[in-house]
Amino acid sequence: MLLVFSYPPSWISFIGVIILILIFSKQDLSLVLFIGTTIFGMLTQVPIISIFFYTITNISTILLAFIMLFIPLLGGLMEKTNLMMEAIEKMNISKKVALMVTPALFGLLPVAGGALMSAPMVDQIDPKISGAQKVAINVWFRHLLVFIYPLSQVILICTVIAGLNQYKTVLFLIPSFLTMGIAGYIFLIRPLQEEPKNNTRNLKRVFRNLLPILIAPMLDLFTRLFFELQYPEIITIFSLIISIILIFYFSSFEIKLIPKLMKKMKIWRFPLLIFAIFYFLNVFNSSDVPVQIGNLQMHFILLLLLGFFLGFATGRNQMPFSLLIPIYLIQNQISIMPIFDFVSLYTAIFIGYLLTPLHPCLAYSIKYFNTDYKSSLKALFLPAISSLMALFSIYGLYLLFID
Repeated sequence: MLLVFSYPPSWISFIGVIILILIFSKQDLSLVLFIGTTIFGMLTQVPIISIFFYTITNISTILLAFIMLFIPLLGGLMEKTNLMMEAIEKMNISKKVALMVTPALFGLLPVAGGALMSAPMVDQIDPKISGAQKVAINVWFRHLLVFIYPLSQVILICTVIAGLNQYKTVLFLIPSFLTMGIAGYIFLIRPLQEEPKNNTRNLKRVFRNLLPILIAPMLDLFTRLFFELQYPEIITIFSLIISIILIFYFSSFEIKLIPKLMKKMKIWRFPLLIFAIFYFLNVFNSSDVPVQIGNLQMHFILLLLLGFFLGFATGRNQMPFSLLIPIYLIQNQISIMPIFDFVSLYTAIFIGYLLTPLHPCLAYSIKYFNTDYKSSLKALFLPAISSLMALFSIYGLYLLFID
């Protein structure tokens, strides 16, 4: 008796592979995504070999991968040279402001285990508050500035997928940023007792030390405004190199130590993730799943809820964006995502990502402050739910307005 293998329907293959990716997403995401995409491509009978070679030879993807090599290196150098630490000390700000600013500035450094860099400083600023409160402060404010930092890995990746300009997008993200900042202050900072600071303030040194992380987006934006290039990613790479040179100028860090630092940070993971994400997108778009999803006509509110759930379920933010933005574009038969919808989805995914126990920053903070997830989630719940309610309220008003 001859057995004939029958391929499952494409949408079943897609759901099955996505479930597998979600299950193993806390492992090396680039490897998991590559394997899952290859399996999906084989089941849907798309030309995965040609798609793979197209992905790894696409100039824009290669340049974006180089950007993802320089950004974590910039963060690692800022940490190793103590420029960020000295900048915070020279601000001489009040306790309440320090509890917000310190984790926020360290959040701009895209280094593994970064929460453990700001946690000791939060503990030192106010050792009297509970461990769960310290966890909430460290996690919430640590992600506040990176939420709108134009050269953050998340903004760079998802704006490319959505076909948006990252700087224009950041402007529209400011209301969500302010909402989250105000919610964090009201529920986490305002109840604390204030204490004066007695250190010497040196704003000149503060500006100098923060210049490397400020100059890259400023120079990148300036050159993009006045020069038109086929590959604007070249400007971003150039800007990041200037920032790294400034770090060497301001510190005594030796260039010969860079390979050791890159090895310690496992810096190759970041560009590999870029190739894995775009490999997934190219295979996904080559299958017939986009047409089937487009026929579902999924309401955007459901997409927001899915974004929050996937951010929570995976402990990642790149994966939900890589999945949901293409679904939105295909369903609406457009190539550029409306910026208001993008901002809403971005915020929903981000808040879900902040609350999950799979989020490394939350897990590291809980361990450092010797507390538990339940208590920490309770402390994070009010700023998170108030931010989400504000998001859905604004979107509801937006729907009423356009109708």
